[in-house]
Amino acid sequence: MKTLDVVAAIIEQRGKILLARRPESGDQAGLWEFPGGKVDAFESQPAALARELEEELAIKAVVGSYVASHQREVSGRIIHLHAWHVAEFTGEMKALCHSELVWCLPAEAFNYPLAPADIPLLEAFMSLRDATPKDSC
Repeated sequence: MKTLDVVAAIIEQRGKILLARRPESGDQAGLWEFPGGKVDAFESQPAALARELEEELAIKAVVGSYVASHQREVSGRIIHLHAWHVAEFTGEMKALCHSELVWCLPAEAFNYPLAPADIPLLEAFMSLRDATPKDSC
């Protein structure tokens, strides 16, 4: 079975995160996901994510901290999906590859039909946000 490394951006602005709806044609049609794509050979995950966000959303992203990874079989392939936090970008966001974009609170994202591989990444992101630093008590 073919294995792919894929990166996903959890883009956050003013406490909301971006979800992108997959087009009706293609794999997992109509499901909502975090934007991103395949990591090319000899490309780092942050570099791949910055490239994909420029191709998919017409933005120049500053890829921040690593969030989590998840492995799943999708359409006869093993996908290693790696999420990264993006809190900063420039450019006017456009849905170049998706049918729709929406900003929502992280907990509200569960109200959308999410791509199954993105659910553990959303849960990890929410857990990280809710974590209290050890020295803050």
